[in-house]
Amino acid sequence: MFRLTRTVIEDGKTRTEVVYGLTSLSPARACAARLLQLVRDHWAIENRLHWRRDVTLREDHCQVRKGDAPRVLAVLNSFLLAVLDFLGVSNVPEQMRFFDAHPLQAVRLLLGSLLTFK
Repeated sequence: MFRLTRTVIEDGKTRTEVVYGLTSLSPARACAARLLQLVRDHWAIENRLHWRRDVTLREDHCQVRKGDAPRVLAVLNSFLLAVLDFLGVSNVPEQMRFFDAHPLQAVRLLLGSLLTFK
């Protein structure tokens, strides 16, 4: 077991959080630095993938439930995030707002890339 104390700044307010974890690593393989790295790696995945899917793309709010539609939407969301990663986009919501306001730019981006592969 381990205990991690962290400082969280949210909406300009600071608070302290204490979280506990359980690991199957031996004490020799679970030094404090290693455990901290494992926790950070976990949150890197959470922030990089799940946050973008759940908050930015609002997957959790999607009410599509019939047939293959949920799976197709998940694939499209994955494709969108992959394209934006490929382009080096660091702020997905901002880029999505841009493409919402300029849909022709999004189409040009996709078709222009396809036309270069002959």
